Amino acid sequence: MIKAAFFDVDGTVYSHESKCVPESTIEALKALRKKGIKTFLATGRHFSEIDEFPVGKIPFDGYVMLTGQLCTDGKRNVIFGNAIDGADAEYLLNEFKKKEMPVMLVEKDKLYINLVNEIVINGQAEISSPIPEVMEYKGDPVYQIICYGGKELEMELIPKLPNCKITRWCPFGIDVISKTGGKVTGIKKMLEVHGIGQEEVIAFGDGENDIEMLQFAGIGVAMGNAEPEVKAVADYVTTDIDDDGILNALKHFEIL
Repeated sequence: MIKAAFFDVDGTVYSHESKCVPESTIEALKALRKKGIKTFLATGRHFSEIDEFPVGKIPFDGYVMLTGQLCTDGKRNVIFGNAIDGADAEYLLNEFKKKEMPVMLVEKDKLYINLVNEIVINGQAEISSPIPEVMEYKGDPVYQIICYGGKELEMELIPKLPNCKITRWCPFGIDVISKTGGKVTGIKKMLEVHGIGQEEVIAFGDGENDIEMLQFAGIGVAMGNAEPEVKAVADYVTTDIDDDGILNALKHFEIL
């Protein structure tokens, strides 16, 4: 029996094609909560970004933010935090200060960047987000670091960050988080708080950073618009986000 549903945001709940949350998704989320099934966001996003989207107006029972690095209850009270530290953080913070490549730092209450160039503009446009403010690092804990660049940058960073995980969220940017982090780490914390078992979870996603989440969940659903490698690990591939994908999957499994 499904007791909890976890949803990625970009390409899963929020459509960058129609620039909205599909009406069928809104109704499905309402129906899940009415049945007593807890709903959670599980995203690489920061709250400041979520609140710019219509999804920020939808109530959830909890939030797994920053790819699992920061988790809160439905009122956004922090349950769990996992900052990047040690030599890996030192290396990336030095890159941030050098300003030779674009690096975004994500803290609990804000996110900001060291420089803006064409790849930053393209990356932010890909996820329908404004350009972050250019600021200096003041020493607060950093939960997620975003580096802008292609596959070559990713391959260059992997050996230099042995205590971090790297996942790509679009052709222009990658998320860097603690090796002990990830969406599954945050989801496990949520399940502990609510006394829900792994087999009682359904999860929806479309991107590379959703793969572990879909493999972990009792039922992992890839959106019809998901990347091929995501569809390959899913228990079920539903229709496109703009073709009632979430609602159709919930009906398929007779949850709604």
